[in-house]
Amino acid sequence: MNYMDKKLEDIVVTLPFADGTIMDCGVFSYFVVNNKEYFALLPLKGEKELDFSASYMLYEVEKDEEGTPVVIYIEDDLEYAAAAQCFSEQLSKH
Repeated sequence: MNYMDKKLEDIVVTLPFADGTIMDCGVFSYFVVNNKEYFALLPLKGEKELDFSASYMLYEVEKDEEGTPVVIYIEDDLEYAAAAQCFSEQLSKH
């Protein structure tokens, strides 16, 4: 699957945390719910290998003024539940 002409396995997302640490993640899945785009992320082991022993992290994806994708933490519980339901259904199909 592709996102903006890039293979999902080639996309690395660096997540900053409040404590000043960062985590590099790979994109496991891309999906759309209620006209919003989402990534299911997993931490990386090494440079490109997804760590399937970790929990999936769901983030909304928006584009900034220049069209660059930006991941956004999902704060709304109902929005997160809808995204999680869609992702769960997607997983069960594989």
